[in-house]
Amino acid sequence: MSEIQDKQNIIRFSETDVEVALQSSRETILKGLYRGAVGFVIAPPDTGKSFFCMSIAYELAQPNSQLLGLIESDQPPLKTLIWPIEDTVPGILPRIKQHLAAFSIEIKIHLEKYVAFYGEEEAICCAGHLQNSTEETKAYLALQQLIEKARNYDLVVIDTLRDATGSADEVKDDYYIKTALEKLAKEADVALLVVHHPTKEVARGKEIINSVAGSGLSSTLSKSKLHIYLDRDLKNHPDSIRMRHIKANYLSADQQFTKPRLLHWSKEGILFQNEIGLQMLTQDLKEIGKLKPKTQKRKRSKISLEPIIIDTDKSLLSEESKKLAEQAEGPFGKGMADQLTEMMNKN
Repeated sequence: MSEIQDKQNIIRFSETDVEVALQSSRETILKGLYRGAVGFVIAPPDTGKSFFCMSIAYELAQPNSQLLGLIESDQPPLKTLIWPIEDTVPGILPRIKQHLAAFSIEIKIHLEKYVAFYGEEEAICCAGHLQNSTEETKAYLALQQLIEKARNYDLVVIDTLRDATGSADEVKDDYYIKTALEKLAKEADVALLVVHHPTKEVARGKEIINSVAGSGLSSTLSKSKLHIYLDRDLKNHPDSIRMRHIKANYLSADQQFTKPRLLHWSKEGILFQNEIGLQMLTQDLKEIGKLKPKTQKRKRSKISLEPIIIDTDKSLLSEESKKLAEQAEGPFGKGMADQLTEMMNKN
């Protein structure tokens, strides 16, 4: 190995080397997910996985909206390509139309530049025993085509993995699935977010939810450093979706959603956590500056607002006190305090 190659592969224990390495590190796309890496959204059926992915795309396009809180608010807008291979593009068109009707004109123009959907239905992987077959060739060509299309984007969402990997088995063909996903992320230079189902035991509540909650894919899930879990709490929050991190190796403890965060539905079917962020997308841009969280005004003490009237029994007052109390000027009559003092001194 040459000296140049050696320097490229070695980072010395020094402030200079560490600083240079940090500056040249991979770009963050989602919190905890870098360009060229693979992350997972794991959720049982009927938990709004596809809607969740669309909200991620909206937040990436408009980071300061903080629609879900998964993006740094100060990062530039980024482009998302969603591959809805399970529902297909024709299948999701009604919900897209419904969302478009909710957005302001300015936001629709903006999102048109940053959000797109991939309509191919050919799987990008196949079973290991079918290598060197016609099916393997089709899968290879489908993967290459997706890589070429994805190069124009920053985040690619695969919804769902099971449909995208065709005949590949989640357990037996874990290696081939991992290879295909990593090839897509690295060669297209994108962050890849994959929607996947949990194990049956986890989905039924018989096992705890953790970083191995996904069905099969032991090697693929182990290599991935970001797992977001969605589910529902039908007893306490039947109309909401819960979101949490079950694996976030590159996030500090205070950045991780270890406790479930509630996501809510707008009347148009948009999934959101931050209501102000939703308003930023659905109202005209000129109104955005007026959107501020409502703060409750502190109530002033009633003592400072309402005068207190104390009834007195005038029969108990001396003639001199009555005379002083009847003076018209000042809150107690002009010179009353001085006269009272003089009277006390006489006594």
